[in-house]
Amino acid sequence: MFEYVKLKNYKSFGNIEFSLLDRNNQPKKMVLIYGENGVGKSNIASAFFMLSETLRTMDFRDIMESLLADDADRLNSNEEIKKYFRTHCKDIETLIKENKTVDSAEPMLMEFGFRINGHSGKYLLETNDSQIIHERLEFILTQRRGAYFDITPSKATISTKIFKDRSSFQAIKKACGKFWGKHTLLSILMHESDDKADQYIRNQIEQNFALLLQFFTRVSCKIKIGSRLERGIIGLPREILGEYEGGEIARRDESILNLTETMLDSFLRLTYRDIVRAYYKREYNEDKIRYQLVITKNIAGKPRDIDFSLESTGTQSLIQQLPFMLVVVNGSVAVIDEFDTGIHDLLVKALASSLYNSIEGQLIMTTHSTLLMESDIPKECIYVINEIESGEKEIQCILHYNNKIGGKNNIRRQYLLGKYTGIPENPAIDFRSLLDRLYGEKEATQ
Repeated sequence: MFEYVKLKNYKSFGNIEFSLLDRNNQPKKMVLIYGENGVGKSNIASAFFMLSETLRTMDFRDIMESLLADDADRLNSNEEIKKYFRTHCKDIETLIKENKTVDSAEPMLMEFGFRINGHSGKYLLETNDSQIIHERLEFILTQRRGAYFDITPSKATISTKIFKDRSSFQAIKKACGKFWGKHTLLSILMHESDDKADQYIRNQIEQNFALLLQFFTRVSCKIKIGSRLERGIIGLPREILGEYEGGEIARRDESILNLTETMLDSFLRLTYRDIVRAYYKREYNEDKIRYQLVITKNIAGKPRDIDFSLESTGTQSLIQQLPFMLVVVNGSVAVIDEFDTGIHDLLVKALASSLYNSIEGQLIMTTHSTLLMESDIPKECIYVINEIESGEKEIQCILHYNNKIGGKNNIRRQYLLGKYTGIPENPAIDFRSLLDRLYGEKEATQ
């Protein structure tokens, strides 16, 4: 679970710290983030997504080299490859350009505090405008906390305790000298340990460091950039498909598809009273199965099959978010931006309350659904992001504003009255005047 996040010169944040610890100094298993539109809620979520993206830049390098060596024209002709590139493949320079504060001359810094098996650690990543300039990872080395590595352009300190033998340490140190700056050491380590041609590195990783790699690779993110949804389904275990609406799966994994179909049928019938069945329409092609979700609904007194792609935006959004809800029940971390998109307030409340009672991992999500403030979710899980007088942003648990909130307090009403700030202005807009301006401009050009 994550304990805190610090960001400097990241998107709209000059300097912000976000604590996820409760009064007993334990990480909270659910965090709900509120705030007015445009204040930076999605930027908090995207910080976790950028962390996940930095872990796979070495994979991006491999794909590019493979395409250039094989047949680069495939990238232009294959829609699946193009889709994969748009959602999965970015290098460090691209990530920096997308996320570093506009016109900032200072470095961008991201720091994540985390806790694994009761032990705290810290991962720090700092960049200039084009590459990494500092990376540091702290966790339990053997019995006490120390630095696994601390790297800058002028000095690289890497602990030998990452590996069981000296030769693996030398191999990674050599790779670090060759690739670090354009890639994080974590990305290099994950790439080397996942290399199917050389399982030796993976087998030589010490247990504590293996826990670290497992933690970071199991963080799942669903974020929204403008009107686009972008997903980083890093942490899904094999049995939890990332694409419930439709996709492609190996024929040898059809049993997973069958179980997913049964689960979705149960979930959708519980959630929507007019749905009587959910199933996958399948097309078999050599060693692959193309599948598409279909639902049977009662329409005008008769059961009718509807392609799921024709369903409402809210229902589609719910199914897209379901894998991320399942991973937190399975013990991992998920970050969901705008959890309530298109979904009825009462259903959002029911889902979040049910999730809170089942979570074994950690769920961090942004939302506009104030009805959640009246649910059984503890008040310490509710956060508000604001712009303060200095122009900086801050994100605080509502207990920061009133640490004596009791069970009888209607915090939703207090929030809407502005007690915890983080609510939009209440402007009076003269739409007739706007229309007059529009016609006035047209008349002036004639």
